[in-house]
Amino acid sequence: MTSFNLKKSNYVVEEEATLEQVMVSITLNQRGAVVVVDAHGVMLGIVSDGDIRRTLLQHATLIAPVSKALNMNVVSLSNKEDVASRSREIFREKTVVNIIPVVNEDNKVVDIVVRDPEVRKTF
Repeated sequence: MTSFNLKKSNYVVEEEATLEQVMVSITLNQRGAVVVVDAHGVMLGIVSDGDIRRTLLQHATLIAPVSKALNMNVVSLSNKEDVASRSREIFREKTVVNIIPVVNEDNKVVDIVVRDPEVRKTF
């Protein structure tokens, strides 16, 4: 597995991010969600477009912290698993899942598996 750079990924945001910053990352990654990590890279949850929409409907603002929309019900993989095989299985079974965080034994995000990485929208 190659080294995954959390800081440069549009699939991961840190817990200090605002809803607006999260929306920008989701727009850039074109997968409808981002993984939220703490300062040490430990996965806290995931946030989707729908999570943000529901949070805004509850009168949150764009400067609200991502924690307001955090979903801790995350489909993830362990880096000890056969990531390629399991991710194909998950994508086949769960059509709403577009990104799958891969975590180590300390729950740190070490990779992100993306559904159809070659498919990108053009603007």
